[in-house]
Amino acid sequence: MFTMAVQVMSQKSTRLIFAGLLLVVVLNISFFFYEKSRSGEFEVSLEKLVSAVPGTGSSVGEDLSALVKIKKAVYRPYYDDRNNGLLVVSRLEGAVWDEKDAQTLKIREMFARQEKEEFTIFEIAPYEGESIESSDAKTDAEKEDLSETKKNEKNPIVAYADFQTTFISFFDEIMKHLDDCKPSVRGINTDEHYRKALEEDKFPHTKNGKMPTYGGHLREQYKNEPVRTYEYLKYFFRLSDDEVRSLKSSHEKYLQNMKTAAPENLLKYGAKHGYMQGNGIIYLGGGKYNQLVLTSISVLRSLGSVMPVEVLIPKKKDFDIDLCNTILPKLNAKCKVIEDFVPASVMLKIGGFQLKNVALLVSSFQNVLYLDADNIPIKNPDILFVNEPFKSSRMVMWPDLWRRLTSPLYYDIAGITVDKAYQVRNSYFPGDGRGKSLDPFLISYHDLKGAIPEALSETGQMMIDKEKHFSTLILSMYYNFYGPDYYYPLFSQGAAGEGDKETFIAAAHKLELPYYQVGEFNREFGPMGKNNKREYFGMGQYDPIVDYVQSTAENRHSTPLKEYATDQLDSSKDNYDFHFYKLHSLMFLHANWPKFYVAEMFDRNSFGRGPKDAENKRRRLYSDYMLKETGDFDIELHIMRHIELWACDTRIFLTEVPEPDTEGRKKICTEVAAQIDFLIGG
Repeated sequence: MFTMAVQVMSQKSTRLIFAGLLLVVVLNISFFFYEKSRSGEFEVSLEKLVSAVPGTGSSVGEDLSALVKIKKAVYRPYYDDRNNGLLVVSRLEGAVWDEKDAQTLKIREMFARQEKEEFTIFEIAPYEGESIESSDAKTDAEKEDLSETKKNEKNPIVAYADFQTTFISFFDEIMKHLDDCKPSVRGINTDEHYRKALEEDKFPHTKNGKMPTYGGHLREQYKNEPVRTYEYLKYFFRLSDDEVRSLKSSHEKYLQNMKTAAPENLLKYGAKHGYMQGNGIIYLGGGKYNQLVLTSISVLRSLGSVMPVEVLIPKKKDFDIDLCNTILPKLNAKCKVIEDFVPASVMLKIGGFQLKNVALLVSSFQNVLYLDADNIPIKNPDILFVNEPFKSSRMVMWPDLWRRLTSPLYYDIAGITVDKAYQVRNSYFPGDGRGKSLDPFLISYHDLKGAIPEALSETGQMMIDKEKHFSTLILSMYYNFYGPDYYYPLFSQGAAGEGDKETFIAAAHKLELPYYQVGEFNREFGPMGKNNKREYFGMGQYDPIVDYVQSTAENRHSTPLKEYATDQLDSSKDNYDFHFYKLHSLMFLHANWPKFYVAEMFDRNSFGRGPKDAENKRRRLYSDYMLKETGDFDIELHIMRHIELWACDTRIFLTEVPEPDTEGRKKICTEVAAQIDFLIGG
């Protein structure tokens, strides 16, 4: 009996002691919250208090943890190829989670295993959208200032007109400066300037003495390809001393008085209209290109992109009402007409390749991912804006298929010093003797100090911070305005792809501004053609984040073949499966030949380059190899479904697309449906 009483008293005492301790804890918690909430640090204090409660394994600690969602790091996989030694994860600091986030827990386990299993984890930042300051965070004084400003604001229509007028004046000044700096010699983009190469016949050339149109395929490293030495690159395109002096004088004059930053009045009037603000994706559309833009944006949104989009339309006549006023606003996108911001006299002088440069300047965003209308994303690109390489370089360029063709004359004209005795890189693969020589004049010219690195640029996609690289865009305006007559042949020497694509990297290089070149090869996709080579139906470009991660690590390059094909006619060997890095992730499909013009592709079979082969049998446009590169994500099927969505399931009117309910539109939809069935069944 006594023993039982003692046990009861002991239990009661234990309960009383525990209750007392719990009361003390609760009172301390209440006082702690009260004190901290007075100083506006309630949330931070709550975190600290929970972590400071003794015995977090006890029921008290567990109960508090259940009530409080603690801010910690949340992880998401971005690129996973641990079998080959790499895992890239995004890490979001301060996200709210409840200790049951499966992906975070799984990745935390991987951190513990990485050393044992021999793979590297590389952390990147997620894209969280634009941060918008809450009005509640503003002080009373700031609110009062805003209120006073609002009273003095102009009518919105007048304010927008002021912005347009300021922009037109800005372009007027640029054009005046361009006109003042016009070279004093006639245009140099003529066959006459290749005549000596034709007569001397020292190197292989086209029938008019130009560099071979499709020579210098970088990935293939054909054995018969001459090394692009100083002597080789200066051989084809020849200028007189007077022409060099004239261009050099013009270039120097332009640089002396060139704008290097956006004018203050332009930023002032543009601020209320979003000019030079935030991140965004832009397309150059208009007319028949609008159908390509719609397909690309539709795919973009299906991949999870939330980035705002602007479609730059050159002229009002190119404006599609259905697209711009009805469809795009529903996709967080809008149209912007270039001629509303550029003098009429300028619009008469520019066109084609030159419009891209103007579109970049007119676009609203500060940080831009530019996509050609026929460029279709394969992955959500939003995350590129907040990670390396864009984070530090502020400009990202992707490679073309070929080695660089830039003439040494350009470097002389632009005042860029290339040290012909100093090799700083080797663009040939390990084991290829062409990449090294004791004689610097036998080295590839663009492996020398001061030269722009390999390869040529392909600007169907590019990223640029317009504030950091404003002067890059202004100098590239000069190169593009005088491109067709003067600078395009200096950059491309008559070979494939002559146009604006080299002007941006050349401008940044001249101005010594940072830029990042994706190392992974541009890859042509298409059915198998002659000589066991792929047809050029589209070009694949790769993820710069995965590229950058490997560029900063050791031993990440792939092992190349020991032997290469003799030339593009040699079908015995090919280097098609070779990648620059061991790991790679396809990001963009530049669907440039054929383009997804629906009437052309599904009514006329893209003139033999469409979904049916020469025997009228259905085929994949980009072959099964595309599935291998995308990890079985069928981007071709995805594109077809999005074309069906807008062309067949809605009543959209677009330029050069047969109207809804017409026989032409019905035929297109029948062909699209048949191709979808083939892709699913195939």
